[in-house]
This record gives sequence, structure tokens and C-alpha cells, in this order.
Amino acid sequence: MTVFETLPACFTLAGAVLLVVAAVRRGDLTSVVRAHDLLPAFLVRLAPLFGPAEGLAGAAVLAGWLTGEVRLLRFAAAIVALWYLALAAYLVVLLRRRGGVPCGCLDETSPVSPAKVGRAVLLALATAPLVAGWPPVPAETGTRLLSCGLAAFVAGFVIIAGKVADLRGTSAAHGQ
Repeated sequence: MTVFETLPACFTLAGAVLLVVAAVRRGDLTSVVRAHDLLPAFLVRLAPLFGPAEGLAGAAVLAGWLTGEVRLLRFAAAIVALWYLALAAYLVVLLRRRGGVPCGCLDETSPVSPAKVGRAVLLALATAPLVAGWPPVPAETGTRLLSCGLAAFVAGFVIIAGKVADLRGTSAAHGQ
């Protein structure tokens, strides 16, 4: 199997990398979620667990891919796909009710936007085939490592594109 045959997995793995990055980079998610005023109090109290949970799910996908452990990979991919679907639904409600407030996706300042909703939906859709076992995990360790490297590159590109979109939205709001 060549690395080109695993390119579809790079998007799934990029979603996993983004979850790990979000878990590491994000600051006080609880205050952001509380400010949204969308969740019941008992879920707001669980907000400190959101970051570690998403980081663990993303890390499990990466570990499953790197080790070739298909059962771990499929289970973790299912959790990641559901996480992204839940995030997309939450962001839609947040966008409709609160407008462009900070969403807490990767930091406490980036505003919620239709692009972030779309990103969550696309990452959920990209992860779904991996749950079903497609693409297959390559037998070659080098190919698996290269796929993860490409996924990290894609994740970095997604982060930078999101920051540029945030800046562009800010400039448009100020007439620049």
C-alpha cells in the first residue's frame, strides 16, 4: 500500500490531531462554556473534562493507526466522529443564539462561525469511513508514520486557515 492510498485517512487523522492540539492549547474552557449559557449546569460542571476527553479520543485514533490496532482505531474513530457531530450541532445553536461569540474550539478568543460548523461536519464525515474500516491500515510502519506526518501538516493548515478566516472576519467588521 502506498501513501497515496492512505491520503483519505490523513483527513481523519488530521481531525484526531486537532483534538489533541485543542486539548493541549485551550485554556479555561469552563468559563467559555458558562458564558455561552447553552448547557445545563450539570454539563457545565463537566466542562473541565471535555478537553482531556477529546485529547484522549484523538490520541487513541493516532495510537490505533500507528500501532495497526484496528479495534482501537475503529472504536476511537467512532467516538471522534460523534464528538465532531456533537460539536457541529453545538456550534450551530451557539451561532444562532449568540452570534459571533468565542466558541472555545482551539482558544478562548476565536469567534464561532459557519466555517467552524462546516469544519466540524467535514471532520465527522471524514472520520466515519474509518469506523467502517476504510481505508485499511497499512501494514508498513513507514507508511503509517508518513500518514500521521501528513495529517499533522493538514491539521496545521486547518488551524492557520481558521486563524486567517478569523482575522478576515475581524477586518471586515471594522471596515478594513
